[in-house]
Amino acid sequence: MANIHKQTFIEQALGQLRQEMQGAIDAAQQAHDGATHEQSRAETQYDTLGLEHAYLAHGQSKRIDDLQTAIVRLENWQAADFQAKDEIYLGAIVTLLNPPSSTLTVFLTPAGGGIKLANHIQLLTPDTPLGQALLGLQVDDECRLSNGQSYTITHVC
Repeated sequence: MANIHKQTFIEQALGQLRQEMQGAIDAAQQAHDGATHEQSRAETQYDTLGLEHAYLAHGQSKRIDDLQTAIVRLENWQAADFQAKDEIYLGAIVTLLNPPSSTLTVFLTPAGGGIKLANHIQLLTPDTPLGQALLGLQVDDECRLSNGQSYTITHVC
């Protein structure tokens, strides 16, 4: 049953990634148009408007590639179900208590880190310090980060 919810979360994340990719495509097109526009031609050696637009277009193209990779990774990934006693790895939804009383719920995924879903779940990849620190831990374990921050794992599914 939890796997059905996880698939819904993955679909929500994919929707956000696709929307972000469309924004990046639009921005790349605008930057390309700016770079090739006749008013962007350099009149002096210090006139760099066209070059700046070209750099922006290149950066947006890189962002589009990254987003496409994230989308493919999530589309081809199936999150496993977890029991409370299982060790944390990809696919786990983990609730963390940050003393004294704030909680954070994260979904450990292979891509899409940083995306916040409507139900207050944040996607987290194992490439992040918190994601790395959670791997292999279980409910009631304490997760400590190098910056001194610590969390208590209260729930895993």
